[in-house]
Parts: sequence; structure tokens; C-alpha cells
Amino acid sequence: MDLAPPGVTTKVSADTALVIAPHFDDDVLGCGGLIAQLTAAGAEVGVLFLTDGSGGVEAISDRDAYAERRHAEAARALKILGVTDIEFLDLPDGSLGAHVDEAADAIRRALGARSPDLLLAISPLEISADHRAAFAATHAALSGLRGGTDLDAAVNGLEILLYEANHPAFPDVLVDVSNEVDLIRRAIEAHASQLELHNYREMTLGLRSLRTASLSPDVLAAEGYRRLTVQDFVTSSRAGMIRRLGGVPELHDVDDGPTISVVVRTKDRPQLLAQALESLAAGAYRRVEVVLVNDGGTPPSVADDFPFPVVAVNLPQNAGRAAAANAGLEKARGEWIAFLDDDDIAEPEHLATLAGLSNAAGTRVVYTDAAVGVYELHPDIGWHEVARRLPYSRNFDPELLLFDNYIPFNTLLIERSLFDEIGPFDTELPFFEDWDFLIRLAATAPFHHLPQVTAEYRHFRGGDNILGERPTERADFLAMKARVLEKHRDRHSPEITARVVDRLRAETIAAKDSADFRAAELETERHRLNRECAVLNEELEKHRVALTEQSENAGQLHAEIGRLNALIKEMQGTKAWRLHRSLERLRGRG
Repeated sequence: MDLAPPGVTTKVSADTALVIAPHFDDDVLGCGGLIAQLTAAGAEVGVLFLTDGSGGVEAISDRDAYAERRHAEAARALKILGVTDIEFLDLPDGSLGAHVDEAADAIRRALGARSPDLLLAISPLEISADHRAAFAATHAALSGLRGGTDLDAAVNGLEILLYEANHPAFPDVLVDVSNEVDLIRRAIEAHASQLELHNYREMTLGLRSLRTASLSPDVLAAEGYRRLTVQDFVTSSRAGMIRRLGGVPELHDVDDGPTISVVVRTKDRPQLLAQALESLAAGAYRRVEVVLVNDGGTPPSVADDFPFPVVAVNLPQNAGRAAAANAGLEKARGEWIAFLDDDDIAEPEHLATLAGLSNAAGTRVVYTDAAVGVYELHPDIGWHEVARRLPYSRNFDPELLLFDNYIPFNTLLIERSLFDEIGPFDTELPFFEDWDFLIRLAATAPFHHLPQVTAEYRHFRGGDNILGERPTERADFLAMKARVLEKHRDRHSPEITARVVDRLRAETIAAKDSADFRAAELETERHRLNRECAVLNEELEKHRVALTEQSENAGQLHAEIGRLNALIKEMQGTKAWRLHRSLERLRGRG
């Protein structure tokens, strides 16, 4: 990521905006200037305050009166900025982290009620724990969206700007708020109770002054933001997102739970393997062993400070994916088994989330979601991500699984005893061995799915992925798929096939309707922008005509001045001029 702030400012516009503020003054501290700009332009802006403003006031005798005062101050401040749509959630100030689910529900309700096109939420890189908890609630509200709900429709096309209140982040958008400085100052002064405790007048403008460092001298104050989309939240775990934003996520070690053996298959890709192992080492879950299967390549090395026990399995020659998986299972001693190939990544919450799901009574197979990261090789910076999406996220459907695999294998956690019941991976399959295994597994135990990204399935364009970004272009792709379908033909029936086809048809129609609706929205937005451009062009033309007239008038004026100067110069050589000068001198003596 580029950590340097931009060198130019950006104009941010919206018809409807929602601000998520942890505390009553964070809206002014972080995005007061932009709020004022939006309301002045006619936007409908709503503010959701998450906490009750009671933090650090243990000595206050009448807490109800104090709370009433804080609410009134927040309303006065926002009125100065042009906002009257205010909602108070009143969760306990100072302990928002214990109420993230409640805050997330409130954010979902606020989004559904307003359908904003702009969301202003606080950065996760803040000093305050409540601020970080507010980001956690925002992530929880958005990350589970998978399409087809009213909330999905409400946030379709939503732009998200993360603002900073008490700690500089890494902005990619700077907004010039020079003209709003007086409004910002008046708004923060409305929080009189806080000015008794903090030097908010200077703090409010200090960060805005800092943000002008990369801008032209005529910008006197600027606000910094990080631009995101709903898809950014959907395709990243919270910890993974914080790392991508330039921060260090807070992780608490999980030492209770079942032992997990992670089978890692590799062959002569030491750099990718190091990244995969590093992602496991950075995880919160600690009851882990790694079974490292070298499929006939150079024996890999593991960092000396790697935190988990490693069981090395070195196959004398390349045996293939299925055989490598079977070799790893033979050495695994954990109560549960997970898989991570050397070109994939586990997010910090991955194993802890899976282990938590496995605690449910009767649960034997659990899985989450994996985002697909697409990487290209750049001559200067090496492999870098160029796309990130979530093509696979579906609740357990054993009938569909008979026809297609929708579960990335690195998202699964499987009870160890099931491998003894199901049997080994099929070594006759050069790939699709995971799909074949899942079909057999689904006939024995139901799977439990959590729609949350905890892993990354990586495609390297031009690399040596087994299937790659476009697997259907592989010559034997359909032939191998046909082999798996043929192998399980006895599990199919006309009734099952009819149900699967009918479900897929309904999903296709729904997806097309959603795409058509979005296309219509975009067309409407295009017409609106065209109208705005036409108005702007008309204004520009008026200014151009006025400037042309001013220029012509100035030219005429200069010509007249030149004519008069020439006339004066001509007169200066005449007898009448000399007589005039003599009379002027005589008057001066008198």
C-alpha cells in the first residue's frame, strides 16, 4: 500500500450519508468539515452515536443530568453543521468492545432505514478502544453480506470513507475544509463539558493542519479519509483488513479448545511456503501442529522461531496432491484436521473461528469462506494483488455438491475420526481430489457454514496454480470433472438433478434481476451526473463570457489610458503647458 497522503484534494458528494460515531464529539473531530459541506450541498446526513458519553465521569453525582447535557451538546453541535437526523444508541462509554454485536445490529438498522450512498465510519487505527470497537461493529455489520437481502439492496453502491479522530491513519482522500474551519470550531465549542476536560479546540484543527502538509499553500485545513467499498469488508477478515490499512490488529491468544493438525502441502515454492507458514504463526489459535508434506521437492526449511511443532513428511518423489494429503493425514495427531496449501493464506482469526464453530454439539465438519486474491508479477515490487473477490460463499447443500464444488478446501475443519470412516483421498485423481472427498464426507456428516472470510485462496497469473484463475481453459478440466461425476453417478437421481437445476435457475434469474436493477440505477446516476455536468458547464460558460467581457473592457481601458498618456506627453511640449506649470509654482509660493 502507498502510505504517503495524496498531493491533491478530492471533492466528496452524496445525496444521503450516514455517520457512525463512537462518542458524541467524534463526528466533529473526525469529519465535521465534510459533514458541513454535504449538508450545505443539500445532502441528507444522519448520525448514529454508539455510546452514552459517560466515560471518565465517575465523580459526577447526577449522571442522568450529565447524560442529558451531553445529548443536548451533541444536538447543538450537529445543528451548527446542518444535521438534525440524530440517533443515540447509548451503549456504555468506555466498554463498547463488550457490545459490538448490539452496535452492529444498530448499524444494520440505520443502513437499512436510510439506504445511504456514503458511510462515514471511524478508522481501526485509532488510539481509543471504543473507536476500534466501533470499526469492529461496522465490519461485523457489513462483512456477512452475501446478496439477496434487503440490507444488501440498501448498501448497493455504498461508498465508505474511514475518518480519523485521535490518531493519523493512511488516507487516500484529502478533503479541503478551509472554508468550514469556523463551523468546525463552533461545533466543537458546543461540547462545553468536554472543553473542561480536553484541549479540543486545538486538537480539532491540529490534525486538519497536519493534513495540509502534502497540499498547496492555499489549503489551510484538510480532513483525511480512506476510501473503501462494501466488497472490501466482505472479502476481508477484520484483522486482515486492519493489516491492509497499515495497522497491527489486536489478537488475544486462544489456548483452550481442541488440538488442530494443519496439513500443508508444498513442492519447491519456498517463498510461498514461508508466507503460508507465517500466516499460521500470526494466528490467534495456539493449540496447533503443522504437518508439512514435501511432495518430492527439495526439503523445505522452517524458521527457527516458528511457534508450533512441525511434523516433516518428505516424499522421495512427486506423488501428487491426493497422495501428499494422505501422507500428511497419516502423521497428523490433532483431534481436528485443517488444510493449507503453500500458495494460500490463513487470516489471523482463521483457526480460532473454526475451533469455536467446532464446539457446537454434534458438529463434525465446519467451514468458513475464502476470498480469492488475484496477483500479478510487477518488475519493481514483485507479486502484488490486482483483484479480490468472493466467488464461493454458500451454505451446505449436499445435493449441489454432487455436481460442483463450492467449498475451498482451506476453509474446512474436519473431525479426525471422519477420515477413518470416509477413507483416503483418491490418488487416481490429479486434481478434484478435494471435491471427491467432500462428496463422500457429505454423505456421512452435515457441514456447518459461517459466512465469514477467514482465509485467502490465491491465484498467481502466469504462476503454477493447479487450476489457475480460469480453470476451464485447462485441457483436461472437463474430462476430470466428468470422472468425478461418473464416480458418484449412483448418488444422483432425476429428482436430485431436477431440484439442483431448479435452484440454480432461480439463482441465475435473481442474479440477472439484481444486475438489471443495478444497471438501471447506474443509468439513472449517469443521467443525474450528466445533468450536473450540464449545469456546471453552463456556469463555466457564464464565467467565461464574463471574463471575456472583463478582458475586453480592460483592453479598452488600457487603450484609453495610452491615448491620454500620449496626449499629456504631447501637451508637455507646448507654450500653454509651460505657462500652466509657471502658474502652479506661483500658487505654491503664495
